Amino acid sequence: MNIAIRGHHLAITPAIEEKITAQFAKMTKHFDDVCSMQVKLEKVHRLTTRSHKGQDNHRAEVILRLPGKELFAHAAADDMYQAITLLSEKLRHQLERYRTKKVA
Repeated sequence: MNIAIRGHHLAITPAIEEKITAQFAKMTKHFDDVCSMQVKLEKVHRLTTRSHKGQDNHRAEVILRLPGKELFAHAAADDMYQAITLLSEKLRHQLERYRTKKVA
């Protein structure tokens, strides 16, 4: 499987890359159909007088390509690692629905 990771206003550190690889490789190891995956990580810089805590300014998006189908998921959180975890849970749910529809 080919995983492309890119960051917007964010440097992709080896720890973030390892977290993404571990989360999604574990999820898609039972799927031989996965063609490619694109992960976009973004840190939104908002200039306000309020604190940035609680504004969900770390965003993660994924596009998973399967034969004849594309799955998309989006998550936002205060921490990038938390956003990646939420994103993997959303994508896992979509993959389970796809698997049940494919079998039925």
